[in-house]
Amino acid sequence: MMRYLLLLCFFALTSGIKAQAPANDACADAIEVMLDITYDFTTLESTTDGPKHPSASCFGTNDSIPHDVWYTFTSPITGEVKWSNCGTADYDSRVVVYQAGIACTPGPDDFLACNDDGPAGCSAAFFTSEVSFPVTSGQTYLLRVGGYADADGIAEGTGTFIMEELVGGPDNNQCGNAIAITLGEDQAFSTIDATTDGPDHPDNPCFGFGSITATNDIWYTFTPDFTGAVQWATCNSINFDSRLAVYGPNVNCPVADEDLYTCNDDGAGCENYSSSVVFTVDEGQTYLMRIGGWNGEQGQGTFDLIEVAAPMPPANDLCDTPGEAYIITREVADNFEDVISGTTADGTFESENYIYPICLTNQNGGEFSDVWYTFNTLGNETLELRLLLANDIENSAFFMDVFAACDMMVDTSVIMGSCLNVNADIQLDTDTLTGLPLEPTQLFIRVTTRLTSDAPGDFGLQIIGDIVSGVNDLDFLKELSFFPNPVSEMAALRFNLEESNMVSTRIMNTLGQEVRSANHGQLASGQHSLEMNLHDLQPGIYLLNISNGSQQQNLKFIKQ
Repeated sequence: MMRYLLLLCFFALTSGIKAQAPANDACADAIEVMLDITYDFTTLESTTDGPKHPSASCFGTNDSIPHDVWYTFTSPITGEVKWSNCGTADYDSRVVVYQAGIACTPGPDDFLACNDDGPAGCSAAFFTSEVSFPVTSGQTYLLRVGGYADADGIAEGTGTFIMEELVGGPDNNQCGNAIAITLGEDQAFSTIDATTDGPDHPDNPCFGFGSITATNDIWYTFTPDFTGAVQWATCNSINFDSRLAVYGPNVNCPVADEDLYTCNDDGAGCENYSSSVVFTVDEGQTYLMRIGGWNGEQGQGTFDLIEVAAPMPPANDLCDTPGEAYIITREVADNFEDVISGTTADGTFESENYIYPICLTNQNGGEFSDVWYTFNTLGNETLELRLLLANDIENSAFFMDVFAACDMMVDTSVIMGSCLNVNADIQLDTDTLTGLPLEPTQLFIRVTTRLTSDAPGDFGLQIIGDIVSGVNDLDFLKELSFFPNPVSEMAALRFNLEESNMVSTRIMNTLGQEVRSANHGQLASGQHSLEMNLHDLQPGIYLLNISNGSQQQNLKFIKQ
């Protein structure tokens, strides 16, 4: 009986010794904090009563902030404040600041600013956090600090933080303090001492080369009174490696990755990695504009924001609407009597899942302009490709690749010699495309300019091969010939029938489309010559098919 009573006393005592949640575990119990005071905090034994934030780019796909505690801050200033536990917490923290005047409990879209891992020094110290945000005197802001959660568990711990006024940086350092601008040239700006509050863009080629954001950024808004296009450029007018990003239209701060409208890292023809971007605008719509640097670079200079004519992409800008390319003889090619001309000026490209040119050495990012062509191999197992520079722009350059489909290059382990590159130093590049299938095959050619290092412009290309297929002996046709080839007006199709047979002909273009057909009826055995008037055919490569209904023969010809 005595042992039983002792056990009851033990359990009663131990049940009373239970770890206590922090006093500010709930949003309703938020503790007030002030500037320039260091506060101790703990998230140990805290629960989670704040929302997830799926649209907050600072948290990525892991949008939760578990084990949170809460504070309020009523700002005595109008300006910018930094909230930091950088290097002073002992766990992987996350912080969120909510918009002024938001009461408990805030919603998923009520955040003003947030941070997971602060700058490099913070990330090295337990992935601690630091965030800066614009404030207005007399306004109250909810502050929330929690942890990072993954498959290994939820991060919680202790530390200290401080709220500090940021002074000396640009007035438009924060997205919330964006300055309204209008059209104009030589508009002065500085990113010196700016912090970074814009989102990362990990899947966009504008933000490659080891840096997925625009660091030390400043912000503007632009609301045009017209519908058209504008060019925004720091081209050759700054002293640092700039990046430009445009968001919207009509989005709120803080912006997210998916709010990006257009961007540029290194503008075509711009020296020292300065930037230029052209984008369309609609009257009355507001666009958020962000200038930052590559990998922490900051500086000053001027930018132009001017109205320009809307760019008109080439007709073959997209793979869905390719230009038609064709095979020519070596004699024609060597005399440059026939060159397929094109341009990458004003071309666009699909940035998602972009396939880099295989002979491009640096595939770490960049912006591109590309155009497309399609051609039929006409049964050639080997073709010679030529790419020619056709302008005198100093830094113009082009890459040419061969694709099996719009989203798939040819298998370069089987079909070799499929990438060419020309520039001011190499104005003609030639390679031999080998390993092509025996049957006529439709392929694509993509010609690309890398805008982050080169200027777009005009080029030429040639595909050199056999335009008359080999003739296989068939029972119903002998001594088959077509003359002249190439043909401009009239041609003669000659053949010998060993026995009487039905004969029909079809003419198809390189896309496999039938452009003409004729039934010549039952022909007697012996020699025959069929006159063909081809004056109305468009210039190009054609396939002539001769059939008796069960057997057929093909030959190729050029219409000049």
